[in-house]
Amino acid sequence: MNAAVAVARRRWRRIVVCVVAVFFVYQTVIGTLLVLGLGGRPNFVRVYPVWENARRIVALTPAASDVIVLLSREPIVEYGRLHPQFGAAVWSFELTWSSLLFYVSFSALLGIALALHGGAAGWSGLGSLGGAGLVGLLGASVSSLTHCGLGSFGILLSIAGISSATIQWFGRLESVLIPAGYLLLVAAIVGRVRVAGRIREA
Repeated sequence: MNAAVAVARRRWRRIVVCVVAVFFVYQTVIGTLLVLGLGGRPNFVRVYPVWENARRIVALTPAASDVIVLLSREPIVEYGRLHPQFGAAVWSFELTWSSLLFYVSFSALLGIALALHGGAAGWSGLGSLGGAGLVGLLGASVSSLTHCGLGSFGILLSIAGISSATIQWFGRLESVLIPAGYLLLVAAIVGRVRVAGRIREA
């Protein structure tokens, strides 16, 4: 624990920069793929009254478990492209509370891992982190898109020309891929902190 605190204190600026960079790069990649794959730049942004909606859900939903589920699916912001003639959404991306939690937490872990592996000798160890990041991002279908009723990962697969049967098969792996990505990143961070602690003691 002391080693982890010491490493974080020495590299906190790098950690913050890496976390923010990972989050924005990931969101930029998603937006770029949607624009290129589904056609047309986004022409609308909608910000939802999240606190008003949350109060309404809490007041009108008797079961606490249902409240949690509904709140997690509640959109925060949405952007996409409306058809210029009919006004219907050609495609749209919703950032929900559950997807925000995923993006922030995963970006934090990946950013910390990247920061701890920085330096002249450290970047050679990023191969394992690349695998960990890929495993987690493969399960990143926690945001919904209106196009085809698929999650974000399903959209990316469909853009790549992968069949619907394969998309459904990958969808069943989501509950495994996301935890696996988290565990791999945590293991990488713990291992790096231990190495840094031993180097400092030596």
